[in-house]
Amino acid sequence: RCLACSPLRKDHALTPKPWPETRRARLAQYYVFDVQIAHRVSPRTGREMGFFIIETLDWVNVIAETTAGEIVLVHQFRHGPAAPTIEIPGGAIEPGEDPALAAVRELREETGYASPSPPIFLGSVNPNPALFTNRCHSYLIRGCERVGDPEPDAGEDFEVLTIPLVELESRVRRGEIDHALVLNALYFLRLGGGA
Repeated sequence: RCLACSPLRKDHALTPKPWPETRRARLAQYYVFDVQIAHRVSPRTGREMGFFIIETLDWVNVIAETTAGEIVLVHQFRHGPAAPTIEIPGGAIEPGEDPALAAVRELREETGYASPSPPIFLGSVNPNPALFTNRCHSYLIRGCERVGDPEPDAGEDFEVLTIPLVELESRVRRGEIDHALVLNALYFLRLGGGA
């Protein structure tokens, strides 16, 4: 059943309320994020507690479909798992940058692909509301063609792959594509985004 179509059933009657913030301190500042501790008071118990918060830029993901009906992917080494991953193009949105324009920019920089068609918004999620302050926006760009070479940042090394759209689901099922935010974008697409 659609959540928007019917009321949620309450299994526990404790309605969440805002936790007033008493103070916040930056613990560390890095290139892509700040780590902060926010002290907040529980509205239920009155107890003050500290919560770690990672403040970072919004992100964008791009499902790029070529004129031949293939999906453009990026195969790169990721430092979290210390292993290569297969992902769709994406990256950070610059402060003040329109997410749709960031999608076009990231696609071109990471893959060398571009399209005369405008990006189609698929959806937006909070990557991890327990810690992160940002959102990840997903777009579909159709009619993509290779227009040049990728322009990787100094900290990136990757190869650009294309696979037929019909193979995408089987590669996800086999675990070849397992980045959570990539799977989220593919789910938005499956829900009919861009249709």
